[in-house]
Amino acid sequence: MPPAPVPEAMDVPAVPGYAWDWLQRSRPVVDQLAEVLTGQPPRSGFVDAVRRSFPDDPLVRDAVLSVIATVAFRGRVPSSRPRGVSWDRGLVWWAAVLAGRSPQDYTAPPVEVDQPALFGYVPPPAPSERRALVAALRDLLAQRTGDQIPASAIRQLIAQLEHGSQDDGRGR
Repeated sequence: MPPAPVPEAMDVPAVPGYAWDWLQRSRPVVDQLAEVLTGQPPRSGFVDAVRRSFPDDPLVRDAVLSVIATVAFRGRVPSSRPRGVSWDRGLVWWAAVLAGRSPQDYTAPPVEVDQPALFGYVPPPAPSERRALVAALRDLLAQRTGDQIPASAIRQLIAQLEHGSQDDGRGR
């Protein structure tokens, strides 16, 4: 399994006790971490030894962050705490660090973005406009020969839709 991306070692703040407590209770993470660091199942005192080495040993630090990202988040750490999830605050701390954010920023409610403005949303046509569009499409179909619609009829419809006029479409 390829290692998950981790923040630079200097970006990792001091790990609070509650984050180590979460790690100690997370058996799948501890088991994988022991396998990565020692090639064996964890022994008594393993997490305490990792905790002592974490601040000064970049290999241990990178292994801890990578294994948490891979095992706890399956390699996909969310950029903020998902709405409605109930996570232990130790897990929240690790997630925030992996996402490159402070725990306060990570758990803050997301900023509402005006999606319609962001994606150029155009509201659907009013019912009267929709009726006019359906009528224009029916007129277009009436001009067909078999399954072929004349290009001039399509140009005329486009001109009507763009300009809201009954011109012949030659203005373009």
